[in-house]
Amino acid sequence: MKSLTTRRRTRRTLILTALAAVAATVAGVLVVGAGYDTSQVRMHSGAIWLASTQAGQATLVDGATAEVTARLPVAPPGSSLSLTQHGSAAHVLNRATGELRRIDSATEQISPPVTVLPAGDGLTVAPAPHVLYEVDVHSGTVASVDPDTLAPRGDPKPLAARITPDGPVVDGRGHLWAIDDETGDLVWLSGDERRTRSAATRSGARLAITRDQPALVDPERGTAELIDPGTGAVTRSARADLQAGDAVVVSGSADRSRLVVASGTRGTVIVCAFDTSSCSAPVTVSSPGSDLGTPVEVQNRAVVPDYSTGQATIVDLATSRVIAQHQLFDHPTRFELLARDGIVFFNDPNSNRAGVLDLAGDVRSITKYTDEHSEGDATPTPDHRTQADQVSKVDNKKQKPGLGIPGQIIQPTRTEPAPTPTPPAPTPTAAIVVEPGNRGVVGDEFELTLVLQPSTGTATTRWSFGDGTEATGATVTHRWQQPGTFTVRATATGDTGAQVSSAETAVTVEPPATPPRITQLTVRRPKPVIGETVYFGAESSGNPDKWAWRVTQPGENTPEVTAQTPEFEHAFTTPGTYTVTLTVTAGALTATSSRQLTVARGAVKAWGDNTYGQLNVPAAATSGVVAISSGLDHTLALKSDGSVVAFGGNSYRQRNVPASATSGVIAVAAGAFHSLALKKDGSVIGWGTNFYGTLDIPPAAKSGVVAIAAGYHHNLALKLDGSVIGWGSDEYDEISIPAAAKSGVTAISAKNEHSLALKSDGSVVAWGYDGDGEASVPPVAKSGVLAVAGGISCSLALKSDGSVIGWGSDIWQQLSIPPAAKSGVTAFAFGQTHGLALKVDGTVVGWGGDYRPIPPEFNSGVLAVAAGEQFSAVLV
Repeated sequence: MKSLTTRRRTRRTLILTALAAVAATVAGVLVVGAGYDTSQVRMHSGAIWLASTQAGQATLVDGATAEVTARLPVAPPGSSLSLTQHGSAAHVLNRATGELRRIDSATEQISPPVTVLPAGDGLTVAPAPHVLYEVDVHSGTVASVDPDTLAPRGDPKPLAARITPDGPVVDGRGHLWAIDDETGDLVWLSGDERRTRSAATRSGARLAITRDQPALVDPERGTAELIDPGTGAVTRSARADLQAGDAVVVSGSADRSRLVVASGTRGTVIVCAFDTSSCSAPVTVSSPGSDLGTPVEVQNRAVVPDYSTGQATIVDLATSRVIAQHQLFDHPTRFELLARDGIVFFNDPNSNRAGVLDLAGDVRSITKYTDEHSEGDATPTPDHRTQADQVSKVDNKKQKPGLGIPGQIIQPTRTEPAPTPTPPAPTPTAAIVVEPGNRGVVGDEFELTLVLQPSTGTATTRWSFGDGTEATGATVTHRWQQPGTFTVRATATGDTGAQVSSAETAVTVEPPATPPRITQLTVRRPKPVIGETVYFGAESSGNPDKWAWRVTQPGENTPEVTAQTPEFEHAFTTPGTYTVTLTVTAGALTATSSRQLTVARGAVKAWGDNTYGQLNVPAAATSGVVAISSGLDHTLALKSDGSVVAFGGNSYRQRNVPASATSGVIAVAAGAFHSLALKKDGSVIGWGTNFYGTLDIPPAAKSGVVAIAAGYHHNLALKLDGSVIGWGSDEYDEISIPAAAKSGVTAISAKNEHSLALKSDGSVVAWGYDGDGEASVPPVAKSGVLAVAGGISCSLALKSDGSVIGWGSDIWQQLSIPPAAKSGVTAFAFGQTHGLALKVDGTVVGWGGDYRPIPPEFNSGVLAVAAGEQFSAVLV
């Protein structure tokens, strides 16, 4: 097992980096069988059974009155429960014991327990019209059960080597569909016959059922496909604005061939209609990097859960527009969202909080069980009018509390003005770090730490472990003496005894003889270039004593690299697709997990004017390049080893890379006749011309810098605290930083005589020369912006829907943005009077007065773009 010291270092670094995105992650369970769309379950009389893990209960809730009508004990408190509706009955699966029970809703009678498959956290139930499928996603085993008597129908059978946890779905014929997570094959059960379509999918693909027919979404190929339920062949397809690495969840409509695809990676929702073979533009529902759950469809509206904020966003599917947001929980939690007879229910299985979400009205909360079981409960959701602005950052990007839809439940969170001039101190964001991880076996020692950001110094922390025991201290240790999933809650109080902050997390404890399990396989970065150091690591349960890694290429007998440690690093020398496989061993038991990794060459290609050698790419820039930036007539290439390569014009020594830029560089920016580099210690260095003091780096830019931008005769730097500083020419106030750019900034751009900053709320701030309106930000750029760039007398922005917009002068057609750049754009760059947009499929679109068409051989597999004066460069 990874050493406690190593894991503590790794996990705490990640927690401190990502503290704003998730204050505490609470593991949840699906009420509806994984993959069986909630919109297709025939609900009964507006009432539903909800799971209460802490109490070991099933709670019957009436949707019309938002009242609890029955509470039935179904398992010991703390048991990991999955509760599935099936007609007028409900089925309760206890993962800790493997026991399955049936609840008759009319009589509230509970059947004796039946064990169908061995206990494990990979168990899930997928209901079909006349059969109940119990699936172990870890082993890929499926058992068929009579839904009324729970009697097995034949022996369990293998469906796949391993199934994606949220993967099994059931079509209208009662066929069970899944993706083999190891091979990518599409597999399904037709009666007792196992059928397969080989290599149908890639990593990250998801299944859903729409109009009783299976459908598949593959982010890597950017496709949504409707599947023939008899043959597994594709009958219709649509292009979706997705790309490899997007984490998606999918639901299907019951009354039409339509999918709702939520991407937590982008914080967006896409609607794909197979009748028209088209997908909508992305609709922003949360911040990029959010943890979005499977949408639930009711009355032509999709309700999208956001586990990272506790919110639910309602999207009108007819207009692809967000119409409301509701704060269901005041902390991050993996809550359930279900629909029955047009009523939407929400439930936190690990606390006593649940309720009804009225699509046209309020949120009605429900207490599922009494105080005697409420030890692990979440605090009630606070009044949004008094909720403090809890700002945290991930990679210098603030997480948005919500979209702030006017007239709806969510308002932008803020602190009400106090009666005194002194503003209240911000509420710290809290997270729980569990070492060696959130999963173990009975008797294991866990170390738990409450991390507050910012730190309060004098806070006292009180812990409850979900098993009836408590402790105090910022860091504590605990051993659970019985298996189950336990909600751990930490509450920090100040000197006066008032609560400062709190957090929750879930710890799963398995029986002592449980086989090891790889719970997370981490590769950073998933798409590196050759020469770039890639980190490999994993989290596992079961206390493995041996680790065996193999990284291989198809057709190669000799592995690229092997390792026998919990984590390691490797730099690849050959581009291509690799398979990463990890096997862990605990005694005589083993577990294996694998994923694919793509390594790019990282070569710079250039075209256009070559007057100053702008197209003479040196050999050092033909591989291993991770970023590029072009100035007036020269280009900078950042190598994977932290060195800078420059080529093109050198009239002012702008490509004479100094020794200090041959190592330790993490970003580059090319100005008109000067160059900048950002070192990993947060300092800025420069070379080339010093006109107007462009190389006079101020003290504030010699530490704590996270991003740089080089203009014609001025520069900008973004500090770790979200403020912008500038130096060089100030003839048009281009470095006279406005108040709005002194906090909350996430990206910057400097051009000839004006500057741009992107705020964490998606709005653009501009200052400097405004003779052509380039510094007059239009309403369309005051929300939903992901990136900014400036050109001569113009400004441009990339919107969250993948479109490029612009304002200012169009004298050189720099604002004549082509239709191809109005959707599916992931990044862009602007030179003097022309722009380049990088599409999700790795192609490039160009426009403007000095744009030269991209050679076809350069227009595929593109990773980054850069634009100069009459020339362009791409990284492939």
